[in-house]
Amino acid sequence: LRTRLTPPVTMLSPQSLSLRYAHFYDLYTAGFQADLPLYLDAAAKYPAPVMEVGCGTGRLLRGLAREGHDVVGVDVDRGMLALARERLGSDGDHVRIVNHDFRAQPLLERFHVVLVTLHTFNFLIEVEEQRRFLRHLRQSIAEPGRLIIDLFTPRSMIDPESSGVWRGIERQVCGSRVRVQDRRDMLTPLLERRTQRFSVDDQPEAEMITHRRYVPPAIAGELLAEAG
Repeated sequence: LRTRLTPPVTMLSPQSLSLRYAHFYDLYTAGFQADLPLYLDAAAKYPAPVMEVGCGTGRLLRGLAREGHDVVGVDVDRGMLALARERLGSDGDHVRIVNHDFRAQPLLERFHVVLVTLHTFNFLIEVEEQRRFLRHLRQSIAEPGRLIIDLFTPRSMIDPESSGVWRGIERQVCGSRVRVQDRRDMLTPLLERRTQRFSVDDQPEAEMITHRRYVPPAIAGELLAEAG
Protein backbone atom coordinates (compact mmCIF):
# COMPACT_ATOMS: atom_id res chain seq x y z
CA LEU A 1 0.00 0.00 0.00
CA ARG A 2 1.88 3.05 -1.20
CA THR A 3 -0.74 5.44 0.16
CA ARG A 4 -3.50 4.92 2.69
CA LEU A 5 -5.82 6.79 4.98
CA THR A 6 -4.26 6.78 8.43
CA PRO A 7 -6.63 6.21 11.37
CA PRO A 8 -5.91 7.94 14.67
CA VAL A 9 -3.08 6.32 16.65
CA THR A 10 -3.67 5.95 20.39
CA MET A 11 -1.10 7.77 22.53
CA LEU A 12 0.02 5.57 25.41
CA SER A 13 2.48 5.86 28.26
CA PRO A 14 5.74 3.94 27.62
CA GLN A 15 4.70 1.24 30.12
CA SER A 16 1.22 0.82 28.62
CA LEU A 17 2.65 0.73 25.10
CA SER A 18 5.20 -1.90 26.15
CA LEU A 19 2.52 -4.15 27.65
CA ARG A 20 0.18 -3.77 24.69
CA TYR A 21 2.98 -4.42 22.22
CA ALA A 22 4.05 -7.53 24.16
CA HIS A 23 0.52 -8.94 23.81
CA PHE A 24 0.46 -8.12 20.08
CA TYR A 25 3.96 -9.55 19.55
CA ASP A 26 3.06 -12.78 21.35
CA LEU A 27 0.13 -13.37 19.01
CA TYR A 28 1.88 -12.08 15.88
CA THR A 29 4.81 -14.53 16.24
CA ALA A 30 2.82 -17.45 17.68
CA GLY A 31 2.76 -19.49 14.48
CA PHE A 32 6.43 -19.07 13.60
CA GLN A 33 8.23 -22.36 14.26
CA ALA A 34 10.77 -22.55 11.42
CA ASP A 35 13.74 -21.90 13.71
CA LEU A 36 12.76 -24.34 16.48
CA PRO A 37 14.27 -27.55 14.94
CA LEU A 38 17.72 -25.91 14.78
CA TYR A 39 17.58 -25.00 18.46
CA LEU A 40 16.20 -28.38 19.51
CA ASP A 41 19.06 -30.07 17.67
CA ALA A 42 21.65 -27.94 19.49
CA ALA A 43 19.99 -28.47 22.87
CA ALA A 44 20.06 -32.25 22.40
CA LYS A 45 23.83 -32.32 21.86
CA TYR A 46 25.03 -30.50 24.98
CA PRO A 47 24.35 -30.57 28.74
CA ALA A 48 21.43 -28.53 30.07
CA PRO A 49 20.34 -25.85 30.63
CA VAL A 50 20.03 -23.86 27.42
CA MET A 51 20.08 -20.05 27.59
CA GLU A 52 17.96 -17.98 25.21
CA VAL A 53 18.86 -14.29 25.03
CA GLY A 54 16.02 -12.16 23.70
CA CYS A 55 13.36 -14.66 24.74
CA GLY A 56 10.55 -12.12 24.44
CA THR A 57 7.19 -13.62 25.40
CA GLY A 58 8.55 -17.16 25.45
CA ARG A 59 7.71 -18.65 22.05
CA LEU A 60 10.92 -20.70 21.92
CA LEU A 61 11.07 -21.23 25.67
CA ARG A 62 7.78 -23.12 25.43
CA GLY A 63 8.93 -25.11 22.41
CA LEU A 64 12.17 -26.18 24.09
CA ALA A 65 10.51 -26.93 27.44
CA ARG A 66 7.84 -29.11 25.83
CA GLU A 67 10.64 -31.32 24.50
CA GLY A 68 12.00 -31.71 28.03
CA HIS A 69 14.86 -29.21 27.90
CA ASP A 70 15.67 -26.96 30.84
CA VAL A 71 15.90 -23.36 29.63
CA VAL A 72 16.90 -19.98 31.03
CA GLY A 73 15.14 -17.12 29.22
CA VAL A 74 16.83 -13.71 29.31
CA ASP A 75 15.42 -10.38 28.13
CA VAL A 76 15.60 -6.67 28.97
CA ASP A 77 11.87 -6.03 28.45
CA ARG A 78 9.91 -6.53 31.67
CA GLY A 79 6.57 -6.44 29.84
CA MET A 80 7.64 -9.27 27.54
CA LEU A 81 8.96 -11.30 30.47
CA ALA A 82 5.76 -10.85 32.49
CA LEU A 83 3.75 -12.23 29.60
CA ALA A 84 6.25 -15.08 29.12
CA ARG A 85 5.70 -16.18 32.72
CA GLU A 86 1.95 -16.00 32.23
CA ARG A 87 2.05 -18.06 29.02
CA LEU A 88 4.34 -20.84 30.28
CA GLY A 89 1.77 -22.70 32.35
CA SER A 90 2.93 -26.26 33.18
CA ASP A 91 5.97 -25.78 30.92
CA GLY A 92 7.27 -23.35 33.55
CA ASP A 93 8.76 -26.25 35.50
CA HIS A 94 11.54 -26.37 32.90
CA VAL A 95 12.02 -22.61 32.51
CA ARG A 96 13.68 -19.87 34.52
CA ILE A 97 13.12 -16.23 33.54
CA VAL A 98 15.86 -13.61 34.08
CA ASN A 99 15.69 -9.86 33.49
CA HIS A 100 19.27 -9.11 32.42
CA ASP A 101 21.17 -6.88 29.99
CA PHE A 102 24.34 -8.42 28.57
CA ARG A 103 25.53 -4.98 27.49
CA ALA A 104 26.10 -4.24 31.18
CA GLN A 105 27.62 -7.46 32.51
CA PRO A 106 27.76 -11.25 32.10
CA LEU A 107 25.71 -13.73 34.06
CA LEU A 108 27.71 -15.65 36.65
CA GLU A 109 26.24 -18.92 35.37
CA ARG A 110 27.74 -20.70 32.35
CA PHE A 111 25.85 -22.47 29.58
CA HIS A 112 26.88 -25.00 26.94
CA VAL A 113 24.22 -23.78 24.49
CA VAL A 114 23.45 -20.07 24.07
CA LEU A 115 20.83 -18.83 21.61
CA VAL A 116 20.49 -15.18 20.57
CA THR A 117 17.21 -15.44 18.74
CA LEU A 118 15.02 -13.65 16.18
CA HIS A 119 17.17 -10.60 15.41
CA THR A 120 17.86 -9.67 19.05
CA PHE A 121 21.46 -8.81 18.17
CA ASN A 122 20.30 -6.40 15.46
CA PHE A 123 18.64 -4.17 18.06
CA LEU A 124 22.15 -3.26 19.27
CA ILE A 125 22.72 -0.13 17.22
CA GLU A 126 26.21 0.99 18.22
CA VAL A 127 29.23 -1.18 17.45
CA GLU A 128 30.55 -0.69 20.98
CA GLU A 129 27.23 -2.07 22.32
CA GLN A 130 27.70 -5.13 20.13
CA ARG A 131 31.26 -5.60 21.40
CA ARG A 132 30.24 -5.38 25.06
CA PHE A 133 27.30 -7.70 24.51
CA LEU A 134 29.46 -10.39 22.87
CA ARG A 135 32.32 -9.98 25.35
CA HIS A 136 29.99 -10.50 28.30
CA LEU A 137 28.14 -13.29 26.55
CA ARG A 138 31.43 -15.11 25.94
CA GLN A 139 32.05 -15.14 29.68
CA SER A 140 28.75 -16.98 30.15
CA ILE A 141 29.51 -19.77 27.64
CA ALA A 142 30.91 -23.04 28.98
CA GLU A 143 33.35 -25.35 27.21
CA PRO A 144 32.48 -27.15 25.03
CA GLY A 145 29.84 -24.71 23.93
CA ARG A 146 27.78 -23.56 21.01
CA LEU A 147 26.51 -20.07 20.25
CA ILE A 148 23.76 -19.51 17.66
CA ILE A 149 22.86 -15.94 16.64
CA ASP A 150 19.92 -15.20 14.34
CA LEU A 151 20.70 -12.09 12.26
CA PHE A 152 18.34 -10.31 9.87
CA THR A 153 18.69 -8.93 6.36
CA PRO A 154 16.63 -5.76 5.77
CA ARG A 155 13.68 -6.36 3.46
CA SER A 156 14.79 -3.46 1.25
CA MET A 157 18.05 -5.27 0.43
CA ILE A 158 16.02 -8.13 -1.03
CA ASP A 159 13.27 -5.95 -2.49
CA PRO A 160 14.42 -2.31 -2.87
CA GLU A 161 10.92 -1.17 -3.87
CA SER A 162 9.56 -2.21 -0.46
CA SER A 163 11.43 0.57 1.37
CA GLY A 164 9.02 3.17 2.72
CA VAL A 165 5.95 1.16 1.67
CA TRP A 166 3.17 0.22 4.12
CA ARG A 167 2.27 -3.48 4.25
CA GLY A 168 -1.05 -4.48 5.76
CA ILE A 169 -1.26 -7.84 7.57
CA GLU A 170 -4.27 -9.37 9.31
CA ARG A 171 -4.36 -12.76 11.07
CA GLN A 172 -6.66 -14.79 13.25
CA VAL A 173 -4.56 -16.21 16.11
CA CYS A 174 -5.83 -18.09 19.18
CA GLY A 175 -9.30 -16.59 18.73
CA SER A 176 -7.99 -13.01 18.36
CA ARG A 177 -7.82 -10.79 15.29
CA VAL A 178 -4.34 -9.32 14.91
CA ARG A 179 -3.84 -6.41 12.52
CA VAL A 180 -0.71 -4.44 11.70
CA GLN A 181 0.46 -1.84 9.21
CA ASP A 182 4.21 -2.35 8.80
CA ARG A 183 6.69 0.05 7.20
CA ARG A 184 10.47 -0.29 6.86
CA ASP A 185 12.74 2.68 6.05
CA MET A 186 16.52 2.47 5.59
CA LEU A 187 17.92 5.56 7.34
CA THR A 188 21.49 4.62 6.39
CA PRO A 189 22.88 1.66 4.40
CA LEU A 190 22.96 -0.33 7.67
CA LEU A 191 20.21 1.18 9.87
CA GLU A 192 16.53 0.30 9.46
CA ARG A 193 13.61 2.06 11.12
CA ARG A 194 10.51 -0.11 11.48
CA THR A 195 7.12 1.45 12.17
CA GLN A 196 4.31 -0.87 13.26
CA ARG A 197 0.75 0.37 13.76
CA PHE A 198 -0.97 -2.52 15.42
CA SER A 199 -4.16 -3.61 17.14
CA VAL A 200 -5.63 -6.76 18.67
CA ASP A 201 -9.38 -7.37 18.33
CA ASP A 202 -11.19 -4.07 18.85
CA GLN A 203 -8.39 -2.13 20.54
CA PRO A 204 -7.55 1.31 19.10
CA GLU A 205 -4.47 1.27 16.88
CA ALA A 206 -1.15 1.97 18.63
CA GLU A 207 2.28 2.63 17.14
CA MET A 208 5.67 1.11 17.93
CA ILE A 209 8.87 2.36 16.28
CA THR A 210 12.05 0.29 16.54
CA HIS A 211 15.48 0.42 14.94
CA ARG A 212 17.67 -2.45 13.82
CA ARG A 213 21.23 -2.47 12.50
CA TYR A 214 22.18 -4.79 9.65
CA VAL A 215 25.39 -6.68 10.44
CA PRO A 216 27.12 -7.96 7.27
CA PRO A 217 28.45 -11.54 7.65
CA ALA A 218 32.10 -10.46 7.45
CA ILE A 219 31.59 -7.89 10.23
CA ALA A 220 29.71 -10.44 12.35
CA GLY A 221 32.66 -12.81 11.97
CA GLU A 222 35.11 -10.12 13.06
CA LEU A 223 33.04 -9.23 16.12
CA LEU A 224 32.73 -12.87 17.16
CA ALA A 225 36.45 -13.48 16.72
CA GLU A 226 37.27 -10.34 18.70
CA ALA A 227 35.05 -11.56 21.57
CA GLY A 228 36.79 -14.93 21.57
